[in-house]
Amino acid sequence: MKSMMVTRAQKQALQLLSNRDIAALRRNPKLLSGSKHLLAACKKVIKKLENIPPHAGHKRRETAYKRIVEMCKKAIDKVE
Repeated sequence: MKSMMVTRAQKQALQLLSNRDIAALRRNPKLLSGSKHLLAACKKVIKKLENIPPHAGHKRRETAYKRIVEMCKKAIDKVE
């Protein structure tokens, strides 16, 4: 078995994975890079949603939602 250096956060994340999950990642390494794109997109979506003021107008809220949908679609396209 090869040994490799991992950070504390990576070690905690790996401990949460089951053997079945690790085997799936070994078979499909693209899943891991794809998940990074989706994670980054989700973080951006959360920031966008938090920045919308609670009393924002109808048009402003609609525009923000369109931008959020576009970001999500781009991330999904990168993964696929």
